[in-house]
Amino acid sequence: MPTLRDFAPGSKLLVRGFDSALAPDLRGHLSAWGLTPGTPITLLAHHPVTRIAVEHAELALEDVIANAILVEESHQL
Repeated sequence: MPTLRDFAPGSKLLVRGFDSALAPDLRGHLSAWGLTPGTPITLLAHHPVTRIAVEHAELALEDVIANAILVEESHQL
């Protein structure tokens, strides 16, 4: 399944889950910020870090985390 790093900035995406290699504590932090399966997000940028908009927040993610968030393109947003 594709990750955040597979899409261009401006893409409207749905979170589908996390790579199994992502540490459980990081999964918990991401869930606390609203990144759960089915959540719509907008990819804002990849440089210098991956930035996303989720609900009313903007998050900056290191590459290792962005590569572990599984997503698919959303046609509903």
